[in-house]
This record gives sequence, C-alpha cells and structure tokens, in this order.
Amino acid sequence: MKNKEHMNMTPCGLTALGLAATLTLSACGGGGGGGGGGEALPPKLELSNFQPATTVIGQADFAGTGPNKGADYETPAADSLATPYGNPAVSPSGTLFISDTENYRVLGYQSLPTVNNAAADFVLGQPDFTSNEPGMLSSPQGVSIAGGRMAVANFDGDRVLIYNTIPAGGGTEPDVVVGQVDFDSQEDTCDATHLNSPEAATLTADGRLVVADSAHNRVLIWNTLPTAHGQPADLVLGQGDFTHCVPNDGDQDRSRNPRSARTLHNPTGVWTDGHRLAVIDNNNNRVLVWNSFPTNHFQPADIVLGQEDFTSASDSADTLDTPYGIDSNGRQLAVADSANNRVLIWDSFPTSNFQQPDIILGQSDFAHTQANDDNQDGEEDPTASARVLRFPTGVRFYQDKLLVSEIGNNRVLVFQSQ
Repeated sequence: MKNKEHMNMTPCGLTALGLAATLTLSACGGGGGGGGGGEALPPKLELSNFQPATTVIGQADFAGTGPNKGADYETPAADSLATPYGNPAVSPSGTLFISDTENYRVLGYQSLPTVNNAAADFVLGQPDFTSNEPGMLSSPQGVSIAGGRMAVANFDGDRVLIYNTIPAGGGTEPDVVVGQVDFDSQEDTCDATHLNSPEAATLTADGRLVVADSAHNRVLIWNTLPTAHGQPADLVLGQGDFTHCVPNDGDQDRSRNPRSARTLHNPTGVWTDGHRLAVIDNNNNRVLVWNSFPTNHFQPADIVLGQEDFTSASDSADTLDTPYGIDSNGRQLAVADSANNRVLIWDSFPTSNFQQPDIILGQSDFAHTQANDDNQDGEEDPTASARVLRFPTGVRFYQDKLLVSEIGNNRVLVFQSQ
C-alpha cells in the first residue's frame, strides 16, 4: 500500500466552520445522485444536525469500529469492511457498490440494505468474500456510475478501471484501463497518459471522465469516454500542461508557490453534472468550483469553498480540514470534512464566499470536531454510535437518503430524510 499522509486519522482540535461558494449545479453526476441529463431532480432531503443514521453497513451494530468487524485486516467477510475510502455508488437498478479499500475489492449489494450488518451479494476484485490479496482492484477508492458504465479509481495501481457495463455479479472484469497503457503496466510519469495515486474518478451521462490525479496535483479530463487502454487525457486543471505536476505551482517553475484559483495540492474528490465541476483540493483545505465546465488547461476556478479567498489554506476554526468526498443531488451539496469528523450539507447552493452550511452530520454544532464524540464532551468515546463519525471520506445522495463512508469506523452509514 502506498504511503498516504491523510490516512493519519488522529482527531484534530476544536473548530467551527464558515464556508463559501456559488454553486448553481443543476444535477448530480457520478453515480447515485439524481437529475442528470434533463431528468427531474429528486426531492430535497430533510436532514438535521447530529441526526442518527438508520442503517450501518460493515459493522454488526452502530457501536462497532474495527476493520472487518474487529477481525483486523486478516479476515474479511461478505458483511465486513476495512477502510472504505471514497464515494459509494448506486446504479439505476438500485445496486449499491462500496469500495472496500484495504480488502482490495468492491462489494456489490443488489439493493440498498435496510437492516444492519447486511451481507453483500457479490464481490469484484477477489475470487470470494474471504480473500483480500491485492489484485485487479488494489486499493480501490470510490465508485462512479453514469451512462450505463462504471469507473473505479485504483489508488495503488495508478489507474482508473472502466466497466462498459455495470457489473451484475462477481467475476466481472473491467474493459478499459486509463492511467496505464495496459492492465499489467504501472508507471507514474507526469504526462497525459499516466496517473499517480488517483483518488476519485467521475463519469458523466454525456460521456466525460474526470479524474483526481492526486499525487500529480491535477485533475485530468477526457471529453469522450476512453475506449482504448492508456488513452491520453484531453484537458488538465491545476497545471499549465501535462508535464508539470508540482503542487501549487502557479508560475509553472516546478516549485511550490502561493496557491491560487488555478492550482491544486492533492485533489481527492470530484463532482460534475457535465456542465459544472467541483473539486476537493485536499491539502489546500478547500473546494474549488467551476461554474461552467472547463475548456482550457490551467483554467482558474470561479468559486472557493472553505477558505476566505484563493490564497488561503487554513485548517483553523472557520475552515475545512482535509476534506475528501463531495456529491450533489442537484438541490443540495454535501462535503466530507474528514479531519473534522463531520459531513457538511448546504440545503441550497451557497451564493457568497465563506457562507456556512445549513446542516452538520457527525457533530451537534460547528464548534465540535472530535471523532466518535456522542456526548460532545470533546473526548473520543470507546465505541461509535449512530450519529458520530470518524474520518468520513465518501458521500452519496440516493433518492431520499445520504450514504456516508467512514474509514475510521470501517463502515458506511445510511441517513434517511426525515
């Protein structure tokens, strides 16, 4: 497993949050949301601060926290998870996919579980539910579904895997690999073809692919869905061309400079409806938003969330701290504010910088950030609960529910609209 600085899940200090953006996104893309391609938008979810989840996936109950339900990383099962990074996805037919990162697999559930401790129906990347050797899906990080296809970001493999048909059972192999020239290669050259530790990939209904090429500090865009292995990207954000990969390299001299509206440092999440784009800029503790889909290399973002301006990157009391996942249902926006152990939700899209979100999950208010702190005394409790979080990394709107992946508690929570 590659070294990941953000896998340090040590709880951070007490903070409060002010965030901002104008994000008039019309619909959700990337698997599980609604309203893409001219479809009617789903109803707005009615959620409340510190609301308890209704269902837990990957643990026997809401108190459990250990990988593979306390069996460490050695004994996976059909009903267990180990460090599930990134957004889950739900197909149009209702099949749920969860990237079970440290078990080197993606779990498939024929329908969204409605009871705790549900077992998956099939597994991708492993021959059975009890195996977890690195293979085709070495360290998967997030799943995206759109246009009848599925994409999985493969962090350890420096690649993204594309399934031309949404898998319906175990043993399904991907059809196309991007980031590498074939399924057997692994290079991380800074160019238009290769990826380095990608942590999110999003498909759009109109056939685009957007990838957070995390260790290359850029976002790559394919304007048409790749059909051949190693197909080069068409567009790069965060860099001036495909041969620059240094973080926050505003003047492209291959050294770090002050961050700006067009630089990135370890992007980890992407959301788009094919018309607009939002990117989690993890190490800059912010979200960047393009109000129209980018058409030029190094195009500056229009909006910044989580910071007062494009040059700030604080993780203090009124900013984001190591955000990871992002999603929208077309009416609301959700961000996994990972190191603050919470999920932030805007009930309508922000219209001014540093505007506060409306709802917080995982904490009772914006002044609390401790992990697994059910009684909100500022200390981590010995067990989890239905309303706490520990380093959430994925969010997904689905119908009248919000799904949240947590690597700290090795589970996925389902929150029901009230």
